Amino acid sequence: MPNPHLSKWGYPFLDRKATYKAKYSSLSSQSLLLHSRNQQAIMSPTDADEISALLHAYGKALKSRNVDEAVALYTEDGVIMPPHFSASTGTEALRDSYTRIFATIQLVITFQIEEIVVMSPEWAFARTTAEGTKTILATQESEPHANQELFILRREHGKWLIARYAFSSMKPLVQNGIRRS
Repeated sequence: MPNPHLSKWGYPFLDRKATYKAKYSSLSSQSLLLHSRNQQAIMSPTDADEISALLHAYGKALKSRNVDEAVALYTEDGVIMPPHFSASTGTEALRDSYTRIFATIQLVITFQIEEIVVMSPEWAFARTTAEGTKTILATQESEPHANQELFILRREHGKWLIARYAFSSMKPLVQNGIRRS
């Protein structure tokens, strides 16, 4: 008989009290709790610190345009879902995608972690924003850059990794009289 407190995928249903938003600056001083109807999962400062370190390592890989560092932060079946491109799934597709991205643009961004939620011992998500400058390498033209991002994370072999990553622009739809989609 199915457990009425678990979704069909086996994850606990979480009520509104389940999600605690945490800024990175306050994570090390507190233990964050997630409650389900019959279960309690603890997000320790260690989980939060490990996830934050992963996200900042990703930001560093973007800044240095290091394909190997970026891809190493993903699970083997990891997926990136960039706007205007098909999703890239798996290590080789991720490598191709980041090679294309880093050959095309240079990002100088500041990275803000808005939210980290651990849903189970193996799954978490994080919501972030990135703002700064994007330079198109072919023309050396720079423009403001602002994205909102969603990372789905999975713990494998005791280490948090990116399982899925999607982002969208926060720039105005119309800039300098040009409509952007």
